[in-house]
Amino acid sequence: MTGPLLRFHAEVLHGVAAGPFRVRRLLALLLAAPALATTQIVHAVALLLDEIWYPGYRDVDVREPLFVVGLPRSGTSQMQEILADDARFTSTRLWELLLAPAICQRRLLRGVVRLDRVLGGMGARVFDWVQHLAFGFMDDVHPVRLDAPEEDYFLLWPVFACFLLVVPFPRSPRAWELVRIDDWPAERRRGLTRIYRRMVQRHLHEAPAGALLLSKNPSFTPFVRSLLDEFPDARVIGCVRDPRRVVPSLLSSIEDGARLFGWDPADPEYRDRLVDMLDDFGRRIVTYDAEFPPARYRSLVLRDVRADLLASVTDVYHRFGWSPDPEFGEALRRRAASARTHASRHSYALSDYGLDVESVESRFHDLMTRFGFSSERPSVSDSRPT
Repeated sequence: MTGPLLRFHAEVLHGVAAGPFRVRRLLALLLAAPALATTQIVHAVALLLDEIWYPGYRDVDVREPLFVVGLPRSGTSQMQEILADDARFTSTRLWELLLAPAICQRRLLRGVVRLDRVLGGMGARVFDWVQHLAFGFMDDVHPVRLDAPEEDYFLLWPVFACFLLVVPFPRSPRAWELVRIDDWPAERRRGLTRIYRRMVQRHLHEAPAGALLLSKNPSFTPFVRSLLDEFPDARVIGCVRDPRRVVPSLLSSIEDGARLFGWDPADPEYRDRLVDMLDDFGRRIVTYDAEFPPARYRSLVLRDVRADLLASVTDVYHRFGWSPDPEFGEALRRRAASARTHASRHSYALSDYGLDVESVESRFHDLMTRFGFSSERPSVSDSRPT
């Protein structure tokens, strides 16, 4: 517990000293730091209690996990939503990730929910109101709900290995190291995958018996080799989208958080690091697509998923040795129409960030060529934001 907390306070001090100085940024960090430190202490104690009260969680078998990775803003959330309709899978919910990473915390909160129902559900109504107040501003970009499946990289927040750190600490070397995990020394990578395994085992301990993990994390794109080493029977879906749309969409999606902490994603200092990250993700996806066998890895292009959702998902299942059951097949057919027609209110343009189409096409040449984006007319619309 002491090590991560000391690293956290070092991050705060580094963030204040090395980050762009703004009064708003300083206030945000000073308000956030005590809350986060307190949360981390509570989580650390709860995780320790799990070792005492529920040691059997370590025996849970993490069998055939499915990891959805890819370029951010390329349909990873949509794919998680779709696959979550299959009863074979279980995904972490945001409330579990933020409020209850430990088994004892989850059981406590579920008990509170049951009690609230008996008492008339007033707590649930207050919860919904607070949730809308806290996350409503994200609806146009990436709808957030505490009871919805969410990226389980938050499981690594207790050891500060969650890429979200880049928002409060945009100049932190520790945060930016997380976009190159597979390039770390072997022992360091192994240490992180062990921690991730333990957190996943906690989740599966509380999930229906035999459920398979469905994990969605674009930030795990540079973590794929380490994950496949840790989980040899894992499958991976790599989501891909035209980089002329991905680049401005990502920059636009983090604007609110960046401004809260006093920096602007249009500033070349930060913009270029984010574009470098996307370029690296794209190169890795091209490599994975050529290197990994079809039974373990499959790239999915967002335009193809929209055009024929049923065929795209069915093809993935067959490659991975699975068969969609009738209930899931029906759910796929219901979702197919909305996948083709959904329109988002999230809008953006490369020019908003001092970029142009030609420079992005040149930078992402390999990705555009491999997936046939070069022949498509560029567009700034975003008909599916996540």
